[in-house]
Formats: sequence, C-alpha cells, structure tokens
Amino acid sequence: MKAGTIYFKTDQGRLEITARSGKIDSLQRRLLIMVDGKKAVNDLAAFVRVGELQATLEHLLALGLIESGLQEVDLLLPIEPGYAAARPSEAPRPATSPEEFAKVRDDASRYVSQHLGASGVPICEAIDRCKNPEELRRLLRGVEAFVGDKLSPSTAHEIATDFGRLLM
Repeated sequence: MKAGTIYFKTDQGRLEITARSGKIDSLQRRLLIMVDGKKAVNDLAAFVRVGELQATLEHLLALGLIESGLQEVDLLLPIEPGYAAARPSEAPRPATSPEEFAKVRDDASRYVSQHLGASGVPICEAIDRCKNPEELRRLLRGVEAFVGDKLSPSTAHEIATDFGRLLM
C-alpha cells in the first residue's frame, strides 16, 4: 500500500455509511467515513492508531466499500521518523514539521496541566518527551483513558479528538 494512493468510497461504501449493516466495526467505519477521494493513505494514518491502517484499508477493499482510482499524489520523504510525508506544495503542519509539532506538543502539555493540576505532572512530562507526532498520538490514547477516569469520558474524548486533529 503506497502512501500517496488515494481511495474513494464505492456505491456500496456510501450505502454502508447510511445503512450501517453491521459488517464493519467502529474503526473501519471511522476510516470509511474519512475516505473521500482526496486524502492519500498518508493522510488517513492520522485517523487510526499506529499499525491499524493497512489491515483496515485492506478489509474495506475486500468488502468492496472502497477502491483506488489508481490515482497517486507525489509526496516528499518524511522529514524525520514518526512524521508523515508532505505534499510538495503543502504548508508545514504538525504531522510534517518539527516546529509545528513542538507547538502542538506544548499546547497538549499546557492543556493537561490546566485540567489535571498536580495529578497531571507525570502526563505533562511524558508529553514533553514525545519526539514526533506518532509518539504523541500513542501517548494520547493512554491520556484519554486516564482523563476519562479523573474527569469524564466526554472530556477525555474531547482531548483525544482535538489534539489528534491538530496532529494531522
């Protein structure tokens, strides 16, 4: 599976979104929703946990819910391990730029500190140690569970969603 490949929903895929047949789980559904004929495989990686993308896309392909138009976009090599490849004309973003990532990482640490106070110090230290978006995404999964216990599941989901989106 090439990072620059673009997938689109088939008629069957669009029907699955509206009818919810039960053939796919929530992860597969989320990725099916994100497949839009514009995002490359590289872009879709931001919507799933590390290591889940290829198997999920292969499952959606096998069910006939998505297909590739054999269209690919040109991508630059990732700037460092843990970063996504960027399109040549795209502006720097946290997933592709160490400088932009550092801003999001600092925002995430500040957010946790403000909401959890002293109990959030170990989490802030762990966030500050993250070297790339991939590490921070992995850590945010654990933070989501911890915050869910300390505050509320909806607040935890909000944190994970907001910072996950920023890391794209």
